[in-house]
Amino acid sequence: MSAERARRDFPDRLTGDRRPGQDPSVDDVRERVLELLPTIREHAAGAEAARRLTDEVWDALVGSGVLRALAPARHGGAELDLPAWIDLLQEVSRADGSTGWCVMTTSATSSLAWFLPEDGADEVFGDPAAVIAGTAAPQGAGEAVDGGHLVHGRWGWGSAVPHATAVVGGVLLPGGPRLAVFRAEDVRVHDTWHAAGLRATGSHEFSVDGVVVPDRRTAWPPAGRPVVEGALPLFPHFTFLALGVAAVCLGIARRAVDEIAALAADKTPAHTTVRLAEQTGAQLDLATAEARLSAAGAFLREETALCWAEAVAGRALPEGRRARLRLACSHAAAESSEVARLAFLTGGGSAVFESSVLQRCLRDAHVAGQHAIVSRRLFEVYAKVALGVPADTSRL
Repeated sequence: MSAERARRDFPDRLTGDRRPGQDPSVDDVRERVLELLPTIREHAAGAEAARRLTDEVWDALVGSGVLRALAPARHGGAELDLPAWIDLLQEVSRADGSTGWCVMTTSATSSLAWFLPEDGADEVFGDPAAVIAGTAAPQGAGEAVDGGHLVHGRWGWGSAVPHATAVVGGVLLPGGPRLAVFRAEDVRVHDTWHAAGLRATGSHEFSVDGVVVPDRRTAWPPAGRPVVEGALPLFPHFTFLALGVAAVCLGIARRAVDEIAALAADKTPAHTTVRLAEQTGAQLDLATAEARLSAAGAFLREETALCWAEAVAGRALPEGRRARLRLACSHAAAESSEVARLAFLTGGGSAVFESSVLQRCLRDAHVAGQHAIVSRRLFEVYAKVALGVPADTSRL
């Protein structure tokens, strides 16, 4: 089993016994992940062909601690602050979009440890190599039974679920929506992820049929009270998910800019005698891509830092601030797709082959940007809030 290998190969990195208030050694997690970037790049093409991350990369990610980046320290988490989290996601996604996406979804899902009853969190996260993944959308349903709920359901976008030891599914219960945590052995994964991009994320559909989930393994973060105190539980739940998707998009687009700069230095296009780097059109394209990407990234970093400071101070984010942060997320995703497209076009015929990273960046950026959490509908929501027009702000 992958988790067993991770425990064997990275015992010093998998303590799993941190206490409240103990320094989670954020710098250690960051350094371990940065050390993995060459390996992630090396395995990216093979992972895409296999439609799942390689065991070597997955085990290394588990060992690094990054898959629990947003979990509380008492459950082996790094308690990474959100500005640092989005920076790290961009670096991993720059190495490979699918890997960045899996890191994003699992680390985001690890935040459920702040809200689960203590005995439930201990059960889910007690194994230092345990990883939680799944889908928050309430596409399941349950009925009350003694000590819990009998759940049926089928969910999509189950990124990294084939690797996970515990799986989350949103369910509608008699008392309202909840996130239910299933044991991996109770979940059936359906081979449905045949997608244009992010192919190695294993984002298949998954289902459960008549599984009893005890109450200790259910929570509803958007409206629940945290069991463990900290800044992260004060941050709007849907908003930090949007931050993660936006960060992955920016990282993929940054890789596209890297690739076109490298190609331009070496390529002399057909029917010309001048390198791409010396052609005015390519120069303008590169400068335009850099400006758009840097501007989108700066907007996201600024808004994230401002909002995180409010959470650290224990203050709830006002509606206008939340709307502006979501605007920054959706803008980052939209700009990333356009930057990846521009880089692909600049690459010309060289970009169309499977051996070119540019075509993978194009596909990955557009698939990541299609996620509903960064929909361009958030532009409309922001404008309505800013203008004082009635708007549905329930997902802010």
